Formats: sequence, structure tokens, C-alpha cells
Amino acid sequence: MQDPQDLSGGELGSIIYPSASPFEIHHILCKLGDAVEHPVFGSLLVPESPPEGRMPCVVAAHGSLNWRGHHHEHIVRWLEQGICVFRVHSFDSRSVYSVVEDQMQVTHAMMLADCYQALRMLATHPLIDPSKIGIAGWSLGGTVALYAAWEPVAESLAPSGERFAAHLSFYPAAHMRTEEQRWSSSPILALHG
Repeated sequence: MQDPQDLSGGELGSIIYPSASPFEIHHILCKLGDAVEHPVFGSLLVPESPPEGRMPCVVAAHGSLNWRGHHHEHIVRWLEQGICVFRVHSFDSRSVYSVVEDQMQVTHAMMLADCYQALRMLATHPLIDPSKIGIAGWSLGGTVALYAAWEPVAESLAPSGERFAAHLSFYPAAHMRTEEQRWSSSPILALHG
């Protein structure tokens, strides 16, 4: 997979960056070089009144119905607290609106690639503290935020060592039983209710 571009110029708003479409976790671990590469985009949002110095950032991943109102309620709260948000558009980048009826159109493995590329790219931004970039997601995106904490995935998608500082999963599918129990030492919170 291509290296993401450098954001040291301080780009904001909609940002196009390179990613890939590994179909399953197995493809991330064993066949990442065979995954189709293509551009994706995300939206970098910054607080209206940013605090002094570099800010934390949340890489946000939507659910199976794409971006919804309740996602934006969380995003607004983070921005109000002085936290930047990078809203990943995994579906729109692949000309898909929803995967509710067909979860194979855009998989959590594809979204993991998009989110890790975002992490690597955001770590170069002058407004963002690279040691304080977390990931949050809802439903399918929650699955992404959860499995982003599995070290074999992280090692494959971010071989230079970039890691998420926190993982927040809202009602994720936790269906994968990993033989290798190496998970991030960063905080992991999965919320079900």
C-alpha cells in the first residue's frame, strides 16, 4: 500500500489520500500487497476555538448506513472539547451509500486500511499531536475501532509503528476469535447497550 501524503502544510477540510481494499483480515495479514489500491477521502474538522499547541484527534468510522445524525452529535462534542476529528468516508470513496443489505460491498478490512492510512497521514499534521490520535466507530465502524487494536493488523497496516492512542467502539460486532492474543496497550472501550 502506498505511503499516505504528508500533511505538514496544515491541510484542513476534505483530504484525498491513498488506501486499498483488502477483503478480509487475512488479506491484511498475508496479502496486503495484492489489495486493489485507490484513493479515499476524509474530512478533517478542527475546533472553532482551538487550544494552544497541538491537539488530540479522533479518526471516526461510520456504520453500515454511512454517516448519520447521531454520529455528528458525538463529533460536535469532541470539537467542543478541543479535539480534532477526521471523518473517514469509506463508503462514499467506493461509490457505496449503505452496506445494510450487502456487507460485502465495503468490509471492515477495507475500512481498517482507510483508518490506518488516516492515522499515518494525520501524524504529520502540525495541528495534531501524533501521540494523541484515537479511533472511534459505530456498529461496522465500531468493529473497525475494536480490531484496529489487534497488533497483527496494526503491524501490517502501520509498519513504521504508528498506533492509535485509544479505541472507542459503539456497539461493534466482536465476532473474530484471534489465536494470537496481542492487543494494544492503549485504552479500549466497547459500548453495548
